[in-house]
Amino acid sequence: MSNGYNSSWLLGACATAVLAVAAQPCQAQARTAAFSIPAGEMRPAIEAWIRQSGRQVLYRVADVQGLRSSGAQGVMDADVALDRVLAGSGLASRRDASGALAIVRGETQRSRSDDAVETSQLGDIIVTARRTEERGQDVPVAVSAFSQDSLREKGIQTATDLQNFTPSLTVLGHVSRNQEEFTLRGMGGSGGFGTGSGPGVVAYFAEVPNSASGPGVFYDLQSLQVLKGPQGTLFGRNSTGGAVLIEPKRPSFDGVSGYAEGVVGSLNRRSGEAAVNLPIIDDVLAVRLAARFDKRDGYSHDAITGREYLNRDNWGVRLGVQYDPTPWFSNYTAVSYNEVNENGGGTVLLAVNPTSTYAALMTPYLTAQQARGPRETALSTVTKDELKTFLFLNSSEFRLSDQLTLKNIVSYAGRQGNTASDGDATPLPISDLVGSLPGSYNTNLRTFTEELQLRYQTDRFDLQAGAFYLKDSTPGDSLTFQTINPMQAPLGIAATPVVLPFSPYLFPVLSVQDRAEVHGDSKAVYAQADFNLTSSLTATAGLRWTWDTYGGHISSYLPASSFNDFVANAPAALLPTALLTQALASNLCVYDAYMAVTLGQTPSVRYPNCSYPGFEGKSDGATWQLGLDWRADAHTLLYAVSRHGYKSGGTNPVVTILSPLGQADPLFPFKPEQVTDFELGLKRDWRWDNGISARTNLAAFYTWYEDIQVVQRQVFLGSDIATNAQKAHVLGLEFEGLLRFGDRFTLGATYSYNSAKYDEWQTLATPSAPSQDYSGTPFLYVPSSKFSLDGRLALPMPTELGDLGLRVTYSWQDDLHVAPDPQPFDTIPSYALINVRLEWNDVGGRPIDIALYGTNVTDEEYRVTSNNAYTTSGRVSSIYGEPAQYGLSVRVRY
Repeated sequence: MSNGYNSSWLLGACATAVLAVAAQPCQAQARTAAFSIPAGEMRPAIEAWIRQSGRQVLYRVADVQGLRSSGAQGVMDADVALDRVLAGSGLASRRDASGALAIVRGETQRSRSDDAVETSQLGDIIVTARRTEERGQDVPVAVSAFSQDSLREKGIQTATDLQNFTPSLTVLGHVSRNQEEFTLRGMGGSGGFGTGSGPGVVAYFAEVPNSASGPGVFYDLQSLQVLKGPQGTLFGRNSTGGAVLIEPKRPSFDGVSGYAEGVVGSLNRRSGEAAVNLPIIDDVLAVRLAARFDKRDGYSHDAITGREYLNRDNWGVRLGVQYDPTPWFSNYTAVSYNEVNENGGGTVLLAVNPTSTYAALMTPYLTAQQARGPRETALSTVTKDELKTFLFLNSSEFRLSDQLTLKNIVSYAGRQGNTASDGDATPLPISDLVGSLPGSYNTNLRTFTEELQLRYQTDRFDLQAGAFYLKDSTPGDSLTFQTINPMQAPLGIAATPVVLPFSPYLFPVLSVQDRAEVHGDSKAVYAQADFNLTSSLTATAGLRWTWDTYGGHISSYLPASSFNDFVANAPAALLPTALLTQALASNLCVYDAYMAVTLGQTPSVRYPNCSYPGFEGKSDGATWQLGLDWRADAHTLLYAVSRHGYKSGGTNPVVTILSPLGQADPLFPFKPEQVTDFELGLKRDWRWDNGISARTNLAAFYTWYEDIQVVQRQVFLGSDIATNAQKAHVLGLEFEGLLRFGDRFTLGATYSYNSAKYDEWQTLATPSAPSQDYSGTPFLYVPSSKFSLDGRLALPMPTELGDLGLRVTYSWQDDLHVAPDPQPFDTIPSYALINVRLEWNDVGGRPIDIALYGTNVTDEEYRVTSNNAYTTSGRVSSIYGEPAQYGLSVRVRY
């Protein structure tokens, strides 16, 4: 680990330690709840109570506007302190049947209290879309929010499941089912294949940039939030499409509690999940420990070896510690670890280009695959999907006054992965990734972040300002790859190209990336302010500026073992050529060989003396937000917002190795991505006297893109690179609704429409292909329409025996374009998924929940990845989604 890395970590740790040490003198006096809430305006007083009690309360800004509080001073019960804060104001606190606490008008205005109960029954979720806790209905941006219960009831276990219930969200893999990429309103994807850039939809865990893809993430959560549109002012660079906020359940001081759940089901599924909350010191120290595991057989098999693919085998553990030694200092620490050890694979060959190099060889395997169907395949590589992730974060909050709060968030994370995949989806060794070298990884990244935020809040003004720093690095040059390519592809560098007969003499060359590293730094400053122009009208303005630097090193060679195998198996007629090839190309360094050929020389530099070329880049850009929201009444919010997003530029390291121009090659860098949007929204709750209530949230938007980062396929010896499409736009509409008929029936619905097209996209000319004009083509991975329905019917049962209900969910997605040019299987056809769940909650009046479930009950066959290279390498392959499954879950709460 470099000295710079240690210095960055030490800086963040010291910032946290300073706050913690400052809080120590009062620790001994904080064993019970101590409140120091001065008299003054009501809203700051309520916010002070929330901070000092560590509890949540719902309230409407309009209800507290213009009111004053007498405050609360001394050590007392939190409920008593809240009563003192509200005393004489005409406000009162109420709890509904679910236990949610709300501030409402007093007894003389009972309808307000009734409304609060109805609002809670509509599923209020506390969100952090503006880096503070508030009701989702009070946030003037489009956000889809899920509680842990709703995730469980809808069967949402991965990001692929999440897309079925979130407007404008698409999740798709390219190589591995677990390498999920988010697309929101047309923006997303990995951006670059080297350094810089990154996904256009950024995930955050407890306000720290992290990953939301793969299994084992969505457990023991307070909420899961999907923010749509550019979010770069408060949430950092690269979120040009949106952000996914994962908020874990934090430790509570309200007593020992927790749950344990077990699931058994189809494909020999067995999984478990549990959490326990333990207060250690009353109102001072509490911990929460949660863990989970999930195992399941694969739903695809190898027709030759019998190996199962697409299984589940993952587990995770999470620890949270809440430490509030004084009323003016609180500290939250979280440690999380997840591990995936799965077989991966399951790739199915869909098409072969008859004009491609290997068409004659691959066509018989395509015919065999078509006869087998999508649940069985035949591969040449022992595929795998291995991943280890860990995260440490510490969030310290120092309340300087009732109006001024200082927060420091520091984190350290690691991600190590090793993937093996079969790119050609046949038993032939044509295009396979066979994993990393022993003791190293395909993915090995350490990330340090440090953020310091200052917040100033009054009854009319709310200002957030801060600075952010992120550092990525690879320890020990440990990024390695072993890739199989056809024999004739790399031999041009040895000046002895050999075109072998297609059958039976096909021998692979193993190309080894023996060492590589990537690194990057991102620095930013930001500020965003909300100003109440009137009691119901609020203006928002924010600005962020980000500076990014990125780079790395890479080397590769052709190991002698490949050529030894070639010589040992070559027919007599080819043996002289095979021996010459072995002599010239064994252990040849790829970069040095290309440099020699460029100079007209014979390549001679061999492993381990390979050069270690570097690549560097930098970019910077602004993000901003302007908004206006109007609280028309207690149930209605209208808003208009415009935002500008920036995604870092980046580099294509493969160009450094394979182009004689190196970093001077125009294909080496790609530009930052710029996006500007305009959104109009309406959030409205409805209530009628007959017990019917409803919620309707609507958003319409138009988005302009410049230099949108796209993938240009097969540019250098089969390698993809990132480039820029010049201009594009998206016109869209989103709807989320909930209709409730008393306690008997609830119906939820979502819908989105996205018209996304490239206005101008002229690809770069490459050594193997001229420039292509894709102007006017639709976006990839963006269905024009998608919707979902989620209905629950309460079945007759005596109240003392519990709550019995039948839940049915239906989700439908329109056709999905996955290739910019016309080719077979360039579209994933529309598909619908139906899940059912018979749930018996509070069995016999006890905290026990039992459910029978079925997912994809119609056994729909649909694709979840796409590898479209028909016009380049001459083939198309894909992975299919999960078949119908059934199971039983039992959950015990305490």
